[in-house]
Amino acid sequence: MRTTNFGGNIELNPRSFYTPETEQEVLEILDRHQGQRIRCIGRLHSWSKAIEANDVLLDLRQLNHVRTADQNHQPSVDVGAGCQIKRLLSELERQKNWTLPSLGLITEQSVAGAVSTATHGSGRNSLCHYVMSVRVARYDTKTGRATITEITEGAELRAARCSLGCLGVILSVRMQCRSAYCVEESFHEYAQLSEVVAAEEQFPLQQFFLVPWRWSYMAQHRRESSRNRSATAGLYRWYRFLTIDVAMHLLILLLVRLIRVKSLIRLIFRRVIPTFVVRDWSVVDQSSPQLVMEHELFRHIELELFVTRDQLEPAMKFVEQVLCVAGGTVQEIENSFRNKLSQVGLEEDLSTMAGIYCHHFPICIRKVLPDDALISMSSSGDASADELADSPWYAITFTCYARGRDRDAFETVGRFLSRSMASLFAARPHWGKLCYLQPAELRKLYPQFAAFRQVCKEYDPNGNFQNDWTRQLLEEA
Repeated sequence: MRTTNFGGNIELNPRSFYTPETEQEVLEILDRHQGQRIRCIGRLHSWSKAIEANDVLLDLRQLNHVRTADQNHQPSVDVGAGCQIKRLLSELERQKNWTLPSLGLITEQSVAGAVSTATHGSGRNSLCHYVMSVRVARYDTKTGRATITEITEGAELRAARCSLGCLGVILSVRMQCRSAYCVEESFHEYAQLSEVVAAEEQFPLQQFFLVPWRWSYMAQHRRESSRNRSATAGLYRWYRFLTIDVAMHLLILLLVRLIRVKSLIRLIFRRVIPTFVVRDWSVVDQSSPQLVMEHELFRHIELELFVTRDQLEPAMKFVEQVLCVAGGTVQEIENSFRNKLSQVGLEEDLSTMAGIYCHHFPICIRKVLPDDALISMSSSGDASADELADSPWYAITFTCYARGRDRDAFETVGRFLSRSMASLFAARPHWGKLCYLQPAELRKLYPQFAAFRQVCKEYDPNGNFQNDWTRQLLEEA
């Protein structure tokens, strides 16, 4: 079985491949392959080396049950690891008129994949934060036989909420749910980042975009609403799909894959791309169609870096200047940034990127509340509940639709942004997306990484559920 992931940047060619239909079949597979390394895949909508597998690969799509429960006025769902999020949402609505507390930009991922890499939306916690328990298949440390363990509390649960597949084969998770609700949405353009952040008080679910070469912010204002669904909601769905999800993307593909003229790309982003967005059209609709976009229609790769609120403004200023150097419109960045790069040995790296890459997609920024997990990108160590609520993170997403040599240029810029922003702003790369930092660099970004490593050792002392990348990540310094 040979296949590639969604972005086409990772190829999988395991020696053994299975699509188990039951938990018992998973246990039998584990017993059959004792001593080999076992990894799992969901829907391959990840760009991360965490999905790599050489020995045994399990596709868990058949484990897709959805069982709702309502105990002590706490709605929850027990869901199979391989269930796609879009199917889970459909079943929650059909069975109970419920939904999930948080939704990402797309719903193609499997539940286990989304949880294991801390998939997130905007304005709330990551999906993994709402996980109440996790069932994993692993090897009994005494008998060596495959067994099932349910993780329900403590450091084990906080590790399992974003585990990178290192605790065992996730079979199912129990997650919090909530009643279905509506979201009001409208677009507005701002010249300054401070104005966008200030709007969060009114629109706590908003996400926003830095438009390259125009260097303004397009805010997708969102907030929960008690109003009924708007009469124009259906029309608005079609507008967003046809205009933004399809037409805008097709224009970008034409620019970066066929025409490939940097000056034209810059002109289109200054003058044409903003016209695809209708400003101040306020529409109320159900949460899922409002919060989700069809970002998976065209193949691409993504880098996503997380910074805290106090680092957001300088980080975005730095991003703009770096992209201008890479795009060939300026030669130098401001002295304060250049001095900091010199201190960490990266000033020369920036100079070698001059003119090599013209960024061609709006940079998405989403606010994420800190998670009660050990190594999710927005985890905050041992912070109390009050501190968790008051210390948001911001995910900054860089998307590339280029291929071949132009994709290589994006990756060169991505490596520089990853290393420089980790040094200057303690930026954490998304576990499920392109990750250019070395294991030692990654470990330094997480105060609770040692606790995570300890749980992994207890659950998988022989490293049966690791690949080369996760093994290096879990090594002790």
